[in-house]
Amino acid sequence: MLILLPHMVQAAPAESNWQDEEFASVRVLSARDGVKNVHTLRLGLEFALQPHWKVYWRSAGDAGFPPTIKWDGSANIDETNINMLWPAPFRFSIFGLETFGYQDRVIFPIDVPVQNNNEPVSLKLAVDYLACSDICVPATANLTLDLPADRGEISSHAHEIEKFAAKVPLTGANLPLGVSSIWESSKDKDSFLNVALHDIPEGVTPDILVEGKPTDSFGAPVATGQNLQGAPIYQLAIHNNAKAESFAGRDVTVTVLAGDLAIEQPATIGDAPADGMVSGTANAMPATTAAQTAQNASTGTSSAKTGFVSSSQTAWWVIGGLALLGGLILNVMPCVLPVLSIKVMGAIHLSAQDRKGTRRGFLASAAGIMVSFWIIAGALAILKLAGGSIGWGIQFQHPLFLTTMTIIVVLFACNMFGLFEISANRLNDMANDAIDQQNIRTGSAGKQSMGGHFLTGMFATLLATPCSAPFLGTAVGFALAGSVFDIFWVFSLLGIGFSLPYLLIAARPEIARLLPRPGRWMAIVKFVLGLALVGTAIWLLSVLANQIGTNGAIAVGIGLALASALIWWRHKTPNERRKPMLAGIATLAVLAALFAPGFARPPAHVPPATNTTASNSKDEGALPWQPFAPEKIDALVAEGKTVLVDITADWCVTCQVNKRLVIDTDDVRPALLAENVVLMQGDWTRPNPEIAAFLAKYDRYGIPFNAIYGPKAPDGILLSELLSKDQVISGLNAAQATSGLAN
Repeated sequence: MLILLPHMVQAAPAESNWQDEEFASVRVLSARDGVKNVHTLRLGLEFALQPHWKVYWRSAGDAGFPPTIKWDGSANIDETNINMLWPAPFRFSIFGLETFGYQDRVIFPIDVPVQNNNEPVSLKLAVDYLACSDICVPATANLTLDLPADRGEISSHAHEIEKFAAKVPLTGANLPLGVSSIWESSKDKDSFLNVALHDIPEGVTPDILVEGKPTDSFGAPVATGQNLQGAPIYQLAIHNNAKAESFAGRDVTVTVLAGDLAIEQPATIGDAPADGMVSGTANAMPATTAAQTAQNASTGTSSAKTGFVSSSQTAWWVIGGLALLGGLILNVMPCVLPVLSIKVMGAIHLSAQDRKGTRRGFLASAAGIMVSFWIIAGALAILKLAGGSIGWGIQFQHPLFLTTMTIIVVLFACNMFGLFEISANRLNDMANDAIDQQNIRTGSAGKQSMGGHFLTGMFATLLATPCSAPFLGTAVGFALAGSVFDIFWVFSLLGIGFSLPYLLIAARPEIARLLPRPGRWMAIVKFVLGLALVGTAIWLLSVLANQIGTNGAIAVGIGLALASALIWWRHKTPNERRKPMLAGIATLAVLAALFAPGFARPPAHVPPATNTTASNSKDEGALPWQPFAPEKIDALVAEGKTVLVDITADWCVTCQVNKRLVIDTDDVRPALLAENVVLMQGDWTRPNPEIAAFLAKYDRYGIPFNAIYGPKAPDGILLSELLSKDQVISGLNAAQATSGLAN
């Protein structure tokens, strides 16, 4: 040991310490253990990323930014001639955004000129980078590495650095593959880049990355089935060409990724293909007509290759009509039924008021609905701009939201039981002052203020979001795949459709007078509807249990039960001095319930397909669901199988209705239990990037989602949000290689 010790001290590793974050660790490596006789030092900037996190390429795409390095404080290097190399990246397509980067692990080779190799080199790097998963987090890693001048042997990191250097796209002449021609074309109002590639290896599907101005945005390449003098042609949608600006004559850099090969080539975009005529038959589907779009939206079938209608193909007025109709139908969906108690009681109270009071009450509720939809649209727009996962109803994947909604439902139930009046406290009076400048108040306990009606509208909207409805998926998919303007425009129309019943009564207040007059019967109705709200709270707790565990959900339930008991005691006690104390303790119990999820330990998530019921034999009548594995679908279809994909969640009421009324029925079960049918189920109760990306491929951002794949429908047949038995059975028959198996 004494003999080896001097050598161990001298063999200092050519690496910096790791700079750790929760999502990534960063360090700098050197291919040499010193700078003796070294003129250019090969470094490696290494990122070790947590699962599902990524960092970006030099051209990040539609979102993100690449790592940048500041060398301030470094000594004995030429900062002006440092060259950072970029290994071939991966494409990430989600929610209509195309980004390029790296997951798991990447090393960026960096060539750093040494000014004097007789002097040691001191490296100080400030690395600014953006790491993204469901959220994006900017970070800075401060790294230091000192390399002596008395040695310059190959380090243990040299091989790893060179492995990633070998992945840097090739440049120059005599490339093994490349771009034959690139030109711009247009169809209707859409613009495209057409790229002809030569010498693409057989059986390889290439990816094409085009770099131009920072504002340029291009879609993923799609094979057209045509060729230019034998070179296959691929088409990329131009996303930022709304003003019809021509790209012809613009210089770009084209990177082609073809299996293990990657090349980088400068090119100039033309206005027509160069040196030859385009031949072959295009296999791209024609643009969907408005009539086809409306039919597809109502039946759940598709018109494009992948079985969905893209936002660029759909007429804006069709989407607007679908949004209005979807919002209107949402009023009668099962997930909105818990709010029926508030709606009915509000209408009953207003029936006793004058025409003006009735109109004002329903207009206030409609305003609450519209504001809620705008808040949801704003939140989704912010998440979209930040590169996060967005979708209809995703807030039900978050424990804090579920807990808050459970508390609100329980308090509304207590209100229905007559334990207190929500509109009688000071907080609601402040809301009334802001909403109603005339501050109309009523002295009776039975009347509701304008602020109460406004909050009722907001509450109805929040509870409606875990539900989908016919036409709703198409409209929401268009909005979330489009621009921020599309999100606000579509969600505004959804809000108008959802508030149409309120607006109708506001326009014709005499409709409210058709309701029975207030009387003793109202106490019975309020009690029954209060029980409905208690049932809603229990359902929310069951969803919460999947997020934070059974013990956490029980803790929330106990806190709310204690708060309800204290509110009841406060209502019954004749001792006025005791009421403030009971109210204070009840408030503490509510706060304990609110913060309980923060101390709970989330359960290990088990997919529905892995439970005992799902694993039973077909003879016992249980449906044999397999875990969601989209990468297996093509192989199963190639074997002649028919695959039914079901994306569900515990918080999705429509999903549970579909299961109970359609999928798990005696009429449909025999078709699903056929030998050639494979059932695949994905659980979106908790956030799952794989499911979110899968839905985005079909312009879907909410659930239920059901699709059938088979030999006759390898790209999938999308079913509507509300399933019917005939639709499922006919979809299975349409996708199967032979008919008559799903009767």
